Amino acid sequence: MMIRPKTDDANEDDAQSSVASAKAKETDALALAVGKEIRSLRLSLNLAANALAEAAGLSNGMLSKIESGQSTPSFATLLALSSVLKVPVARLFASHNTHADYSLVRAGKGIDVQRRGSKTGFNYQLLGHLLSGEKYAEPYLVTISDTASPSPGFQHTGLEFMYILEGSMIYRYADTLVELHPGDTMVFDANSIHGHERLLTSPVRHLSVVFNLRA
Repeated sequence: MMIRPKTDDANEDDAQSSVASAKAKETDALALAVGKEIRSLRLSLNLAANALAEAAGLSNGMLSKIESGQSTPSFATLLALSSVLKVPVARLFASHNTHADYSLVRAGKGIDVQRRGSKTGFNYQLLGHLLSGEKYAEPYLVTISDTASPSPGFQHTGLEFMYILEGSMIYRYADTLVELHPGDTMVFDANSIHGHERLLTSPVRHLSVVFNLRA
């Protein structure tokens, strides 16, 4: 028996079928995620299903299908539901395509790292790291000892958050000098020059978190 090889048209049909199947699965997953989020928000407001349906101009059956992922709501329906639930429309998609990776560092187990531009008297402990996503954060436990020279020359991309845990210092940000003590926080654009001018009581320990976009 002779088996005729697939033609280009047949291969193209298979490819289109695979793409259509993948799109259908993605649509089903999105509908399910949106439905779960709507139900979760409704329950958090102690709102009965029939009350939400009536307020959003839907039948009880349609809301039930939406919450169970059996029906994909229109933009108008999403707007109506988000208005009743008092959230932005984007919140209804919050649980779709969420990242499951996380970082856990036990007490005292931070990784000592040598950051670019760091000097003698500085110790950086990396407290966590995420591998996925276009946005990322670098959390460090920073210790500045007596041997550290003044360092108001740091400059890098991103936003930086600082929380003083121990000690006190004079800190420069651009042309401003700030006195920092335990419990004080600073948030700033790290593109401007920053760094400590001098220690008042040492050592200084602070939490530093840099928020940035992956290159």
